[in-house]
Amino acid sequence: MESPDVHTPHAHPPGHGGGGLPRWLELTLAISALVTSVASIALAVKHGDTMEKLVVANSFPYMQGGFSDMTPDGRDVLSLDLLNRGVGPAHETSLFVTVDGHYVRSSEELITASIGPGKSGHGPGQLATLKNSVPTRFIPGGQQQFVLSIAKTADNAANWDLLQKAQPRMSTEFCYCSVFHECWRVVEKELDPVPVKACVRDEKREFTP
Repeated sequence: MESPDVHTPHAHPPGHGGGGLPRWLELTLAISALVTSVASIALAVKHGDTMEKLVVANSFPYMQGGFSDMTPDGRDVLSLDLLNRGVGPAHETSLFVTVDGHYVRSSEELITASIGPGKSGHGPGQLATLKNSVPTRFIPGGQQQFVLSIAKTADNAANWDLLQKAQPRMSTEFCYCSVFHECWRVVEKELDPVPVKACVRDEKREFTP
């Protein structure tokens, strides 16, 4: 007479779950997943910081300005211009002009301080001024705006020549900000813009041609 088969359960080796992965392997996989998550977060933060710096770099203005006495095509024009050599827009909010260190507030005061009274206007021999009289200026990257220009004509040539000779006595100072509210002060005689916390207008000295 045959006896029935009896199946004895096999004991699992230490470190194994019932039919699962070894515990050491589960722990290794969990640690690997954690390391991968941390690395992904770090890369995302670094990428975000890099993108922020790239946006700032692509919005960086670099302003220059001052007087000149000739246009690019060779015409005799005494002008005051602001030029943005940067890639981002600039918001010019304050502008000062001096003659011999003394502030002038208009083109009339500029001409009077430079060559004497009675030389500004539209009369015979007088210097007529083309003006950009807005109090502040928004200048895109790679572009410029004129503040004032005085063209030489046959009628005003004598006074214009006097004004041209007085040009070295003229100086400008202005302040501008980027779209991120980073601000710089520019003095014509200095080489580079100087960072400042903010541009502050001084209405008693502001130049409005």
